Amino acid sequence: MKNKDKLMYVSAAVLAAGTVAGVKTTNVKAAEVKQVNANSKLDLNNAAQEEQAIVQDKTAQGQIKQDTATVQKTQDQLKQDQAAKTQAESAKTEAQNTLPVKETAVQTAQTKLDNAKQELTQTEAQNKDLHAQYDSTTENAVHTAQEAEKKLDQKVNDLTDQVQNAQNKQTDLLGQRTNVEGEIKTNTETLNNVNEQLNKAQADQAQAQKHFDNVQKDYVPIQNEYNAKKSATEKAAQDLKQNETDLAQSQKQLSDLQTKNDDLAKTVNSTQDQLDNANKEINDVKTDLNQSQAKLNDVQKQSNDVNGKLSQAIVKRDQAKSALDSQSTNSQTITLPKGFKETFLAYIKAMYADEKQADELEKQLAELSRTGKKMNEYQRNLKDEKRVVDVQNLTSDQLLELNKFGINLINQFRAQLGKKPVLLTQGSLKFATDVARIGSSHNNLESLSFHDMKALYEGAKLNGLSIVAVGENAGPHDYYGTEPKKHELGPDTMDTLKQGIYDDIVTMIFGNVDESEWQHADLFAGTGAGGDVLDYVNSDGEHIHKEYPVYFGIGVVANPPIPNKYNPNIMKRNMRFVYDRVIDRNYDMYDDPNTFVPEDQRVDYNKFNVKDVIPIDNLDNSQARQVYAAAQNEVNNLQSQKNSLDSQIESLTEHITQSQNKVNNFTKTINDLSTKLANAKTEQGSVQGQLSQTAKHVDELKAAQPALVQARDNTVNALADYEQTHATVLNDYNNAKSQLEQANNKLQSATKAKDEAEKVLSQNKAKLAKINQELDAVKSQLADLTAQLSDAKASQASAKANLEKAQADYDNYVNTHKDLIAQISDSDKEVTAKKEALAKAQSAYDKASQEYEEAKNEVAKLDNKVKDLDQSIATSQDSIKKLNNRITSNTQIIESNKQVYAQASKLAARKAFDAQINKALDKVVYAAKPVNQHTAQAATVKPAVSTKNTKHALPQTGANDKLSLFAALAGLSLSSIGLGSLVSDKKRKRN
Repeated sequence: MKNKDKLMYVSAAVLAAGTVAGVKTTNVKAAEVKQVNANSKLDLNNAAQEEQAIVQDKTAQGQIKQDTATVQKTQDQLKQDQAAKTQAESAKTEAQNTLPVKETAVQTAQTKLDNAKQELTQTEAQNKDLHAQYDSTTENAVHTAQEAEKKLDQKVNDLTDQVQNAQNKQTDLLGQRTNVEGEIKTNTETLNNVNEQLNKAQADQAQAQKHFDNVQKDYVPIQNEYNAKKSATEKAAQDLKQNETDLAQSQKQLSDLQTKNDDLAKTVNSTQDQLDNANKEINDVKTDLNQSQAKLNDVQKQSNDVNGKLSQAIVKRDQAKSALDSQSTNSQTITLPKGFKETFLAYIKAMYADEKQADELEKQLAELSRTGKKMNEYQRNLKDEKRVVDVQNLTSDQLLELNKFGINLINQFRAQLGKKPVLLTQGSLKFATDVARIGSSHNNLESLSFHDMKALYEGAKLNGLSIVAVGENAGPHDYYGTEPKKHELGPDTMDTLKQGIYDDIVTMIFGNVDESEWQHADLFAGTGAGGDVLDYVNSDGEHIHKEYPVYFGIGVVANPPIPNKYNPNIMKRNMRFVYDRVIDRNYDMYDDPNTFVPEDQRVDYNKFNVKDVIPIDNLDNSQARQVYAAAQNEVNNLQSQKNSLDSQIESLTEHITQSQNKVNNFTKTINDLSTKLANAKTEQGSVQGQLSQTAKHVDELKAAQPALVQARDNTVNALADYEQTHATVLNDYNNAKSQLEQANNKLQSATKAKDEAEKVLSQNKAKLAKINQELDAVKSQLADLTAQLSDAKASQASAKANLEKAQADYDNYVNTHKDLIAQISDSDKEVTAKKEALAKAQSAYDKASQEYEEAKNEVAKLDNKVKDLDQSIATSQDSIKKLNNRITSNTQIIESNKQVYAQASKLAARKAFDAQINKALDKVVYAAKPVNQHTAQAATVKPAVSTKNTKHALPQTGANDKLSLFAALAGLSLSSIGLGSLVSDKKRKRN
């Protein structure tokens, strides 16, 4: 049941309750319950649809976000590939242009190489013929004799050296023999002396041994007791010394342990403090980490929301751009960057009021202007590029088209500032055309870089305009010839002129060439002093606000081509676009006839036509442009939000990473400190145990010290008494023992000396025998070498005689063949020169061939690169197309689901309203008292109230007043929540 039907139904039920008290309403409630059940099913179905829509939206938004990022990435790659392709094609063309030159170089080098080879072959043949005429017999004989003499000279020298070496060796061996013989004599004398000493030592040792044996007979009876007392004395002294050493070590150990215990106590306290601080700091960092993570989650949620909105906004922007593009074959737009409007308006206002503030704003405006120039670039139009025009004789249609084009751009700028559009009229078109025509007649061929004020004044006067009412922006352009050979100017096209107008307006809006002045932009905007808005408070306190009509026209001033001053071979054309403005302050006169407008600001409507407004709808596309501008602004705003959120996410993520690193570091520090503290406490307990044991040991050592001292003294005294009692025997024994040891040592030394002397004597005798043997061999060798040297000297004399004869024969041949020998010498030099020339020619050919092959390989490489880039570009374009289609499809899903959400919202509202109705109905039904069946039946047949004049009346009955009053109140209550909509009275609807 629809809401309206249900309202009517419930209203009828309430009215019935007010009319007939006590009528049973079982059927009414049953119908109501039935209706509620139906609504419940509808709610369930809609809930399922809404849940499905949410899932679809989430999936679609995620896919849009992913696809948008992929499109952006692919577009970036596409731009890179296109730039790379342009660069590769340029490099390929450049490389191809070098091929003919390199190929010619190879051919030239090949020719030079062939000539060099031919010349060398001819020269070598001539050289061979000359060498064949030469008789080398005498020359060869000289060489042979020289070689024989050289060999014999070398042999004589070698043999002479060998004889000298043998003689030197013989002399050396004789000297060695003399030395060795002297050493043998000395060794023999030494051995005789050693034998004498050995005999004496043997006798002394025998006598000492005999004396020792006699004394030992008296020593043996007391030896054991004496040794025992001596050992006891040594042991007592050793025990005392050991106890003193142990005591000193234990006392040092006790001191070291005490120091270590103190250090460990400090370590425990210090480590505990560090651990407490680390725990406090990690808790602080964890708190900050949790807060940062929560903030990051919130910011990421905002970012996801903004990304979804941005994806949708980009799709809407692109759709708006497509719609805008479809309305014009030459769609050009000017979009202001975010913040430019506010900064520009504030700057223009401050420029006339606050110079310091204007300086600050100028810096911001310059930065925004640089961004604006990058955002706005002319889009070339293939159709207009084919439309060749004569710029000095533009047709009226062409001039009108340029005016519509330019004024449309000006109005785009004004619309984004919140200003009304300027108008193009027959009067403003004629005014700008006249100014351009007069300027062209002045024939300023060299430069059109400045305003032609004379042309502006004359044009204004000609069109009934005061000079105060007009203003002008001008954009100069210089075009230079680039055609090969002739360097002539190419043809002018409509696209060239439109680009000039577009570049002028963009440059003027965004601070001129160097982003330093915006007076030109202000003339377009009409926002500053002398603008098209009058806004002030008069002397009576009234706020006066007037907006004057503004007319614009665009003229083209063009000179014929002239030679460039700096390079007469290149042609040049000077051109200027003039953007002439007229502010119609006569508006005050027909807005308020009593308002006086100074004569110098008036417009003569008899000369300046303001009535015939020329529409520019074919280029304006104002609604589509507004939609596109709004969509672009939305994208800019969301992109700015996204950038801000991304920056926050990056900052928070970095902060969280740093905080997590701090937590990890603190955790490691805490673990390390905990381990260090536990180890220190454990070690402290161990040290304290060692302290107790060591202190006890020190006490024990101190207690044992007196007894050990007494024991040492007792053993020393006992030994001394025993030695005194047996002093004679002990002294005799010790002396005899000492004498025997000395005798044994001397005997041992003498025996060793004898062995050494015998060994040295034997070695020298062997050395002498070897020297004698070598002397015999040297004598034999010397005799043989002397005989060989004598023979060699005889052969040497014979070889010298042979050489002198051969040299004489050769000199005679040379004297009789001087010309032939000179020719051969010159021919040899020429052969050498030709070989060097051939080597150079071969090197030049190899280099040229290598460079040519490298160039061909580079061309092939660049050609393959271009093909690969073409394939990559095609793939990227296809991918972008598919992704944009999917983005559009997902956007349509999201838009479609909005209807589901709207339906769900309506059903929720209706459900709440149904609940109110049912509650009110329950009160009405269960408040009624039973009446007799006859009354009830009569009520169902006969109307309870009159049908006259009841359009706005509530139902009236004759039943009990209490119930009637209740029904009336219930009816009023229901009417306040929507029953009024059931009647058709206009006044009631307004209520």
